[in-house]
Amino acid sequence: MEKNKKKIICFVILSRANYSSIKSVMLEVKKSKHLEFKLIVGASALIDKYGSVSDFIEREGFKIDYKINNLIEDNKTTGMVKTTGMGMVEVATIFEKINPNIVFTVGDRYETISTAIAAAYMNITVAHTMGGEVSGTIDESIRHAVTKLSHIHFVSNKDAFKRVVKLGEDKKKVFNVGCPRIDIVKKILKGKKYLEAIKNLNKEGVGAKIDPKDNFIILSYHPVTTELNQNEIYITKILKVLKDIQYKKIILWPNSDAGSEMISKVVRQFREKKLLENTRFIKNVSIETYVNLLNKCKCLVGNSSSAIREGAYIGVPSVNIGSRQKNRLRGKNIIDSGYEYKELMKKIMIQSSKKHFKSEKIYGDGNSGKKIIQIIKKLGKIKKLKMFLKK
Repeated sequence: MEKNKKKIICFVILSRANYSSIKSVMLEVKKSKHLEFKLIVGASALIDKYGSVSDFIEREGFKIDYKINNLIEDNKTTGMVKTTGMGMVEVATIFEKINPNIVFTVGDRYETISTAIAAAYMNITVAHTMGGEVSGTIDESIRHAVTKLSHIHFVSNKDAFKRVVKLGEDKKKVFNVGCPRIDIVKKILKGKKYLEAIKNLNKEGVGAKIDPKDNFIILSYHPVTTELNQNEIYITKILKVLKDIQYKKIILWPNSDAGSEMISKVVRQFREKKLLENTRFIKNVSIETYVNLLNKCKCLVGNSSSAIREGAYIGVPSVNIGSRQKNRLRGKNIIDSGYEYKELMKKIMIQSSKKHFKSEKIYGDGNSGKKIIQIIKKLGKIKKLKMFLKK
């Protein structure tokens, strides 16, 4: 690489979870005088029913250099496979055009592996965030596979660091920097914009309005892809419990995994039959609105990793349902539950009766983005990484 030429750092955002998980790193690259920022957005991040995350990205000042329409929706696991394949084709074409020095890929989404495979085959340095963690479903397999396709590893905690090294990766290329999502949470909490968050919430979605003084719980529930035929049964059981809870409810739309349409269908049926009173239904909220809501809600219910990551930092009492987050490192704010009515109702009532917990920094201190960029700037000095930075 020419001495004074900027390194091209490319981010690939293919879902709403991708964006919140890497936004702080994007901000650091964008403002750097020594790095050139490139952004590819596609798959569910472009789709309205998943919240049109691309609109949020552009409103927050990021230029999207390329958009790829690679999401194949058939509500089956085959759709996930085809989306991954289409993603490889599309990003490979773009990588050939822009010739990036480093491509960032995030976590464990099936869209993520398409980025890693394409870049690895093209001898482009792959930087992977949030690797080395364990959880339920196919996500864990994807996460570990992406680790083996990556060259630089930015992990969220000590356990993840050890796991990545056990997978055979060189310690010198593994960095325990914390989770970039916590950076955004830390910054948002300083702003104390709860009233603005409620105002934004009531502009979006349908159903009951939420008053700033209301007690409410949040449901964030996604498909369990390895238990595909059970998703409709699972969400029905959860909604029957929520129906009998007096607090107001905020129900967030599921992600684009196989089984999402089953969940959405049941939620719509409950709404249309007016079985969920005092409930706000919403496709997507900005990370700023979401964090402010978490900071005030009585309880977060579902199977989202946000209960475990953001939830631990914020201290929000949470009920984690089912196997999707199995074995993931968690704080004192979490209790686990199955789907049966009595157990789930009891645990929601227990958690919603508690005050918020003391903040736990098990996924970082809120400075991950800055740490990652400092490391990126020094990469050329690490002998075993020079081979990836010759462009």
